[in-house]
Amino acid sequence: MSPDPFVLRAPRPADVPLYTAFLADPGVALWLDDRCQRPVLEVEVAAFLLGDAWCRWAIECDGAFAGVTGLNYPDHSWGAARFFIVIGRKELWNRGLGTAVIKAVVRHGFVNLGLRKITSDYLEPNHGSRVIHERAGFAIEGHLREDAWRQSHWVDRILLSLLRQDYLAAAADAAPGGTRGGG
Repeated sequence: MSPDPFVLRAPRPADVPLYTAFLADPGVALWLDDRCQRPVLEVEVAAFLLGDAWCRWAIECDGAFAGVTGLNYPDHSWGAARFFIVIGRKELWNRGLGTAVIKAVVRHGFVNLGLRKITSDYLEPNHGSRVIHERAGFAIEGHLREDAWRQSHWVDRILLSLLRQDYLAAAADAAPGGTRGGG
């Protein structure tokens, strides 16, 4: 299945109540950071979405706000940043949107920003996050055992990274004429 077309754009004030509603949905918030396991006030969402950010975008799909993605915690001296994504519109889950978005953000990080490394993490039961990271070429670096309390039990946090040279090698292989491109 091909993913729905999407646009990454700057967050807008109109996105704030929508994102607040996404975070209030237990199905959306379940595998997000611990701070999202309690009610998140609209003022907190506004500060996050509209405040100063290095690389934060709204995901727009079918002309409507669908979630947020980006790179945060930049360490310019190490050439590294952390990837994040939240797709709040559940009807867009399992349609390839997350994979398309992570690939676009990773490409921007390596090609446009010149990053050396992009890190990320997810809570182990989150199948969707596991799949998009695998499809984008991330490698597991480790586990933080029993790092978060979800659904009445402790779950592990999976730590991942993608290095620029691995991304560029995979992109070259996938290009026409590359070893996997078949051109």
